[in-house]
Amino acid sequence: MRTRPAIALVSGTLILAVAVACSQPGTPSTPSPTAPASDDLGPGGSTLKVPAPTLQSPANNAQVTTTTNISLVTGNVAGTNIAFPITLEYEVRLLGSNPAGTLIANPKVPQSAGSSTTWVLPNQLDTSALYTWRVRATYSGAFGPWSSTFTFKAPDIPPSYIRGNEIFDSLTDGKTVGTINGPVQFIPGVGVKMLGQTSNIQYVLPTTLTEGTLSMMVTGVDESNPGDKSKIMSMMEGGGDITGNDYRMTAELRGRSYVTPGAVQARIITGDAGDEEHIHDTPRIVVDFNDEDWFLWRATWRNGSFTLEVRRGGPNGQVMYSATVGTSTRAYRPIPHVIFIGAPVGRAGPIDATAAGMIAKNLWVSPLQTRPTFPFPDMLASPSGR
Repeated sequence: MRTRPAIALVSGTLILAVAVACSQPGTPSTPSPTAPASDDLGPGGSTLKVPAPTLQSPANNAQVTTTTNISLVTGNVAGTNIAFPITLEYEVRLLGSNPAGTLIANPKVPQSAGSSTTWVLPNQLDTSALYTWRVRATYSGAFGPWSSTFTFKAPDIPPSYIRGNEIFDSLTDGKTVGTINGPVQFIPGVGVKMLGQTSNIQYVLPTTLTEGTLSMMVTGVDESNPGDKSKIMSMMEGGGDITGNDYRMTAELRGRSYVTPGAVQARIITGDAGDEEHIHDTPRIVVDFNDEDWFLWRATWRNGSFTLEVRRGGPNGQVMYSATVGTSTRAYRPIPHVIFIGAPVGRAGPIDATAAGMIAKNLWVSPLQTRPTFPFPDMLASPSGR
């Protein structure tokens, strides 16, 4: 009879049973873990003699900057007596009405090579909520002691506002500072969905922006959406028919009823819709959209030029469309200055109004300046609930 050495001990007790050759001399059986006696258990009842992992990031009491794809990084378990593959067990809890926290994730992840292991939490965090996380090493049914427990906080949504010549509307917290027209659906933590071609959100800017920028994050639309000259966002002076408004600005993603679905184009009128000298169109270009990704749509106007830009994923993402056209010397000065997510129904009817099905968030209007980095992120994984 011969034996194979055990690979882990707790208080001198063998964790993994000695393999004994029973029927054929010289043929050892496969080692398997056995439960130690209760007085031989390690810290916290652990059954595997390994050190606890060391948590690295997010650090204790840290506030993360995004609500999705949180990377949990832990130092690897190591030692001269560890000659077997370690699996790390993560435990993530949401702190709330339950004092112990509500378990939201409990995966087992193979320990990576090197000094640390990173696991990405797939759950979307509740804004402003507190979470705890800890990790322990496991192998073949046995487990080591838990690490210390770290707490981290999800980002806060900044308050939305309209003031002077600025607007910020997150649209991720189930409300808006604008006026809702037609049916919309708020998707918590994601944005607001335009349910129909007559759906839009209207904002009246207290101070006219003769030079400025309008931008927002958009998903849920591509060349297959209903509509013809469908609008993503728009501006005008006061009310009435937007099509012939003297200060019309429309940014369009042509729908499936148009001859070239998926084409992007913008129009801005600087003061006189009856004079072609003041009507300016960007080039019409078909863009390879999909309705899963987020895209930044941004319009910028200044004395003498207008630019429409579309980027995949956010302000620093891949440029999908970028066009600048010269405008007349007449300033863009609508009074009152009215801005829309989508667009009101014009003389062509709903088919040329809002791009139905789109989801919008993080609307930003301001004088010419860089779009802020919002605590609630521009870049987000594919939305749920549509």
